[in-house]
Amino acid sequence: MSIGNLASNMLTSTQRPVPLQARPDLVIKRIQYMGATSVVVKDPVALKYFRFQPEQFAILQLLDGVRNLEEIRDEFHLAFPTVRITVPDVQNLVTDFHRSGLVYSNRTGQGSVLVKKNREEKRKKFFKALMNLLYIRLPGWDPERTLRVIYPWFKWMYSRWGVTICMLFVLSSWIVVGVQFQEFQSRLPKFQQFFGWPNLMYLWAVLAVSKVIHEFGHGLTCKHFQGECHEMGVLFLCLSPCLYCDVSDSWLLENKWQRIWIAAAGMYIEVILSAFAIWGWWYSREGLFHYLCLNLFFVSTFSTVVFNANPLMRYDGYYMLSDWLEIPNLRPKADKLLSEKFGWYCLGIEPRPDPFMPQTGQGWFVTFAIAAWLYRWIVMYSILLFFYTFLKPYELQSIGIALAFFSLVSMFGALFYKVYKMVKTPRVDPLSRPKMIISFAIFAAVVVGIMMIPIPWNLEAPLMVEPQAVKHVYAPVGGSIVNVLVKPGQKVVAGDLLVVLRDKELEAQLKSLESQLEVKKAELRTRLAVRDRIFESFVKEEIAGIQKQIAEVNHKIDLMSIRAPIAGSVVAAPRVPEPKLDIALKHLSPWFGSPLEPRNIDAVVQPATHLLSIAPNDKYQVVMMIDQSFRNDFTIGLPVRIKIDHLANQTYRGKITEVSLIDSKFAPQPLTNKTGGDMATVTDDQGRERLDSAAYQATVTLDQDLDLLRTGVRGRARYTVMTRSLGQWIYRYLRQTFHFRL
Repeated sequence: MSIGNLASNMLTSTQRPVPLQARPDLVIKRIQYMGATSVVVKDPVALKYFRFQPEQFAILQLLDGVRNLEEIRDEFHLAFPTVRITVPDVQNLVTDFHRSGLVYSNRTGQGSVLVKKNREEKRKKFFKALMNLLYIRLPGWDPERTLRVIYPWFKWMYSRWGVTICMLFVLSSWIVVGVQFQEFQSRLPKFQQFFGWPNLMYLWAVLAVSKVIHEFGHGLTCKHFQGECHEMGVLFLCLSPCLYCDVSDSWLLENKWQRIWIAAAGMYIEVILSAFAIWGWWYSREGLFHYLCLNLFFVSTFSTVVFNANPLMRYDGYYMLSDWLEIPNLRPKADKLLSEKFGWYCLGIEPRPDPFMPQTGQGWFVTFAIAAWLYRWIVMYSILLFFYTFLKPYELQSIGIALAFFSLVSMFGALFYKVYKMVKTPRVDPLSRPKMIISFAIFAAVVVGIMMIPIPWNLEAPLMVEPQAVKHVYAPVGGSIVNVLVKPGQKVVAGDLLVVLRDKELEAQLKSLESQLEVKKAELRTRLAVRDRIFESFVKEEIAGIQKQIAEVNHKIDLMSIRAPIAGSVVAAPRVPEPKLDIALKHLSPWFGSPLEPRNIDAVVQPATHLLSIAPNDKYQVVMMIDQSFRNDFTIGLPVRIKIDHLANQTYRGKITEVSLIDSKFAPQPLTNKTGGDMATVTDDQGRERLDSAAYQATVTLDQDLDLLRTGVRGRARYTVMTRSLGQWIYRYLRQTFHFRL
């Protein structure tokens, strides 16, 4: 081994040259922030921007591939004698520079490292997209040439007179809304009308177009202030296609008001669009253009208030606040301070000194981070509630629930992963056991407290309107319809003949029994003539048995003459759909529609077939079909709120007056999913709709004006069951969902 190599091997790692050099193609700009100078570095290849303190940038300039860590530290102290840093601090900065791609090395083997780094960045982007399904950003293209071409056409909007005209136009639209607010509000459609098909497709289209114009506003404004825009692409905001425009080049601008203008340009454009939408909607007649204007007004106003203008989300308002306060990287600093405070007070992890973090007003940074975190939850809850409410009428609420589940899992997963990384990071000092115990106890107490919060649970059930105190008339025995003596709406009194059935098998059985009776009577006379006492008693017993059978058959035949149980008006039974051909071929004289219709004469009905009903008065009641899993959750007298399908603007109120003791195996025809109802059923061989899950009937007496109600209309009832704690509801759900048996 040579003496030179031996001497080199004896050097410590801090005395060996650092094989890294600052890239010569970096764009450097010095910017004033709150009286202090910061250095903004632009990577022209990756189009990334970095902001450094002068001390950090000095370390970057000292990297020439020859100096070692100790020499860099010493020369740094010569340039900044008041700032004391250590060799590990220099090493950490150099590592950050290398990770950010601001330095390069002439040594071999760098290609595989860069490939690995690129794959790692792609993997992080992929998982970051999965963690936020409501905001998915796709790679874009370079719009610089397009912006250069169209900028002269819109340059006037950035002049003083142009801004004045636009703002006066916006103000005029707001004045119209303020002066005519009552009429303006009355002309707005209801929620389900506004977000129903096909208006939703128009809403998505308008959202996409408005966001495209919004992002072009950012790009044109950046171009106006001599900046560059090299990336524009597609993103999916709340599952709607939009556009994004990267104007990070504005960080190179020295004037903070120009940076604020660029951040606010999208909202400036959208406010102008909303003004056009207000005037267009107000003066247009109902039609496609009318509702497109309403869509544009809603999209531009909602997105501006909830997303863009709000500084708690990392959109336009956040960057405006950051530039106005002259605090670069406001959100990352706030999040880091919150993480450090959590680590210190909850886990006993002492934060590492960082001269580039704010030393004063840390409480405001922590408050900002907490407020931003809470607001993100509020926005996510509102969006998911909107999806659930919109999809529920189409029986697609499971999509909203699945989206909510994955969003919650991703957010909680990211939170717990950060805590896990914080705990697992190697450190010299151990975690504080007392602080961890106290933190865990507080966390457990909070969870228990949340689980003990009483929650009144609202349940819904399908319903059907029928006359109050109605008496349903069923076929007591099977047979064919011979005669129908009444029509729907006809008045009857108790005992009136309604329907006559006939069973030829019963009639044949009756004739056979009568013939047998005559034979046995003749035999009895013979036995009496020959004084055969033994066989005489035997024949008498046979005669008594036959007479009993005849009485039973006559009783069944009498039952075929169906009479009115009470006085009132005849109400037709729920209609039965026409059976399929294969089912009709298997059964004799299948019938459909109403049994009272003339075409069903001679049709065969089965025992317990609902023939008709009799309403004793003109009042109505509601019959709810409650799933068996909720049978024990309501009692007699429970208040109920009712919505009828064709009276969506009116809410009826009543109380449960009766609950069936026996579950129903079949659903009323109007409530089945075959006819647009909510109850899942399967059609059996007899054309009846058999429920997938048994249900109980509950009768509700209404106490309001019922003039608009009719027999057979359907709706939904909502009622509040007993108040349980959140933990009890979760336990109840798990117990009903899973069955654990030994």
